[in-house]
Amino acid sequence: MEAIKAHIVGSGGLSRSEQLPETIWQSEYASGAVKEPPYDLDALAELYETNSTHKACVDAKVTNIVGLGYRFVPSKEEASPESLQRLQRLFERCNPAMTFTEVMRSVWTDVEVLGNGYMEVTRNGAQEIDGFYHMPGTTVRVNSDGNGFVQIREQRKRHFKRLGDPTPLRDPETKRRQTEVLHFRKYTPQSSFYGIPDVVPAIAATAGDRAAREYNIDFFEHNAVPRMAIIVEGGRVDDDLLAAIRQYMETEIKGQAHKTLVLDVPGSEVKVRLEPLGMQRTDDAAFLAYRRANRDEILMVHRVPPSKITIVENANLANSKDQDKTFREQVVRPEQRRIEFRINRMIAEQMGVRDWQFKFREMDLGEAREEAEIARIYARLGAWTVNEIRAKQGLPPMQEP
Repeated sequence: MEAIKAHIVGSGGLSRSEQLPETIWQSEYASGAVKEPPYDLDALAELYETNSTHKACVDAKVTNIVGLGYRFVPSKEEASPESLQRLQRLFERCNPAMTFTEVMRSVWTDVEVLGNGYMEVTRNGAQEIDGFYHMPGTTVRVNSDGNGFVQIREQRKRHFKRLGDPTPLRDPETKRRQTEVLHFRKYTPQSSFYGIPDVVPAIAATAGDRAAREYNIDFFEHNAVPRMAIIVEGGRVDDDLLAAIRQYMETEIKGQAHKTLVLDVPGSEVKVRLEPLGMQRTDDAAFLAYRRANRDEILMVHRVPPSKITIVENANLANSKDQDKTFREQVVRPEQRRIEFRINRMIAEQMGVRDWQFKFREMDLGEAREEAEIARIYARLGAWTVNEIRAKQGLPPMQEP
């Protein structure tokens, strides 16, 4: 008996190379000049642009942590108006193209996406701080000694020192004085030099969601026609018939990704039938449940409530309010305090201003009335003075009559 013959119908495009491209950082890692991050930063950056849940979580955290604005509050009763004006002038004119809030949004987006964010701090001729600039996190690496940074962009290299380093270092590339960098990172026990983003434990979920999404797209690009075998029984397929089938499959059914198998079965009676190949889309509920589980895992590692990324399944006013409060207390405020500490340390040590403090504005949960009532009770008991209450609101102290 003649053997069954198989013909593969479909696009036979060029195969794709599986070699990894050499990166611009390989020589720097090999020489020991800089430390290699625990994870590929370009891959983490791509993940932000390809997974909608991850992007929504990052954007929600960035907006609520650093994107609502800032204020300066007095840290002493005799806070100097001149010091306040000096701080306001710097932060309002820190960058010719971006506001300070925009700079911090860019920096903190890098922290949430890459685990590391970098803000360049510049000084004028008198060595006073006069500007803040965002440095794209994918372009920066930490020196092996941990005391500086290297940036490579479009094959050009620049060197920077840590904020507060008094050494008048020169950039070996440009011979100009090195500017300083304030490095923010999410702690990981894997590295003393870099942080890692919250999404890393959910990498498998992001990969699964991407595969499910691409399967969906691939299916509908083929007009919802599954991969099929054309089975011919009881005879041989001559060249003309095979050519006609091939032309039909290649021109009438849109798409190049799926290939169709034509089986030639010897016999006396010719029968042709179509047989679907592989698992079919019979259980849409299970498919959607899988994607929902991936989404929930990404939400979990970010600790972002569903309502913050406009998911309203099983949501009501009571549990949304509780989730928002937990998000503020356990995610937003701790990060704000950590950033404020670094900025206030810079203000005190590098600018000599110690009677005013930088504060981020916080997400509003409609608790102003409750806070006012608490302040009234404490004022009546003599526990808080009027100026203490004003300081909590970011207002200057009242002048003595």
